[in-house]
Amino acid sequence: MTVIGEEGTTKLLLGNEAIARGAIEAGAHLVTGYPGTPSTEVIETLAAVAKETGMKVQWAVNEKVAVEVATGVAWTGLRAMATMKNAGLNVASDSVLSIAYSGTEGGLIFYVADDPATHAGMAEQDDRLFAKFAALPMLEPSDPQEAKEMVVAAFEISEKNKVPVMLRSTTNTAHMFGDVVFGPVKKLNRTPTYSRDIRRYTKAGPAWCMEQHASLIEKTKKAGKDADEFNRLELTDSKVGVITAGAPWNLLKEAMIRHGLNVSTLKIGVINPLPEEKIRKLLERVDSVLILEELEPLIEDYVLRILGEMGKKVKVYGKIDGTTSPVGEFDQAIVERALGKVLGKNLTPAVDPERQKLIEKAKSLSLRRPITFCAGCPHMGTYLSMLRAMRKLKYSREDVIITGDIGCTILGMNPPFDACWTEVAMGASIGLGNGFERSGIKKPVIAAIGDSTFYHAGIPALIDAVWNQTKIVVAVMDNSIVAMTGHQPTPGSGYTTTGEAAKAVKAEEIARGCGVEHVVVVDPYDVEKATEAFVEALQYNGPSVIVLRRLCAITAIRRKAIGKPLVIDEEKCTGCMTCVKTLSCSALVPVGKKVRINPDVCIGCRICAAVCPVKAIGEGSQHE
Repeated sequence: MTVIGEEGTTKLLLGNEAIARGAIEAGAHLVTGYPGTPSTEVIETLAAVAKETGMKVQWAVNEKVAVEVATGVAWTGLRAMATMKNAGLNVASDSVLSIAYSGTEGGLIFYVADDPATHAGMAEQDDRLFAKFAALPMLEPSDPQEAKEMVVAAFEISEKNKVPVMLRSTTNTAHMFGDVVFGPVKKLNRTPTYSRDIRRYTKAGPAWCMEQHASLIEKTKKAGKDADEFNRLELTDSKVGVITAGAPWNLLKEAMIRHGLNVSTLKIGVINPLPEEKIRKLLERVDSVLILEELEPLIEDYVLRILGEMGKKVKVYGKIDGTTSPVGEFDQAIVERALGKVLGKNLTPAVDPERQKLIEKAKSLSLRRPITFCAGCPHMGTYLSMLRAMRKLKYSREDVIITGDIGCTILGMNPPFDACWTEVAMGASIGLGNGFERSGIKKPVIAAIGDSTFYHAGIPALIDAVWNQTKIVVAVMDNSIVAMTGHQPTPGSGYTTTGEAAKAVKAEEIARGCGVEHVVVVDPYDVEKATEAFVEALQYNGPSVIVLRRLCAITAIRRKAIGKPLVIDEEKCTGCMTCVKTLSCSALVPVGKKVRINPDVCIGCRICAAVCPVKAIGEGSQHE
């Protein structure tokens, strides 16, 4: 959905699209970030309209760099935003904490999308806690309209108080649809300027650091007051109150309408600093309060502290007493059960028989789909070659440690490859591999890492391997795209976020520049050559890098850069199922005792032809 439109226009937008629209309305000069669900659509949306808006929109090599680039822009008096998923904030945190102390000149937003229930993440980290220990203001919207409004307000508040503002969403808010009314677009037309202020922009001594810290605390307090309009208190005669924030607010509203409830509510939009005055007002009116917040009991802990200061006895329902769980995200049933507990009523949602029938029918129609590679994925050729090389050298799968990494490469952990078995964080495959080798294990160690992950966080660990003379094989699985997150470009893709031609940064050049002497580039579709490359690397006495380069299969399909579907000669096929058992490619379909290739799925990669023991797989002209 385009986010271009006149003031007063109403459009149905994703939460992330609404955030993008907010950046446009606020006159942001630059938005940057690293791809990561559930935050990705902000930059994708802005990149699609960058020429119309004149905004600079770019993917960064990682979140730390994104934060630094955005800050550099903001320190010249222009407006900027950096976007990231929850794990990305961990990468950026070193810079974020220091930048917080220095503050900003132009409006500066750090947008982080958390992921309760880990739909696309690895940890249910609650980055509201980060804002608290970073002493930064944080806003959290509950719907797309509010998301857009908060972005516009956050830029103003950031500039007024000279402090970066964090904007937090969750998967539900980032990916929910809602009507958004467009506001006016600011045309700031500012000239970048800067002041050389080492007392503010450096951390040269404890006195300056503490001075900056004290200043940050005061600025954040003022920012909280400036954003207080997003904390909405509605008091009734009820002795029951509910405090909530973010996506759960929508579930609460639904429950109140459905059951005709008239409880007092406080919808918190400013997560840091929390609105103490409004919390106190609600607590003064009630005998019991329900705290509806996903993940950690941040608001609940604050409420308990205030009650201690007030000396008032109010029953608090939340995570500490087990009313709600610190794990997962909320749904309507969870919220209504919690409300029922507080009110002493049975508010269990009524089951609509017709709806339940449809749900059961949908379940019966769902197909089991193995977690494996796409048809023609070059990573199949990589893992096949890796395992073949191990067998040639008389190693079993258990003999060789294969560390995995973030992205499509980790799918090698599943059958039929059963290869890599670790997944920690971006770039961790190489560091872990270094550690396994340093432990004294005599068998080979292989680190399997994607190209974007290598650029993002793998390079320091590779330098560490060279420096410490670690015998490790690093397999850079280069499909020239950030595939699993949505096919965004990498530094090696040869074009920018907005489609302009750019110099392709090659992984092999980086490896050689890091001091790796054994560097090989192969095509993973060429199983024979790729296997030989692994055989040589596994026997090399030192760090080695194999770059396995072939475009992502889905990207190749979109670019019409694929081969003709292969066919199986039924007379030659013995029904041994070697192709299916070895690759589990979705284009290979067992039919009776033999196998056929689905021409609608096959892209002609020929990896299956390389494993067929009777050479029954080939091009149509030879096998029809």
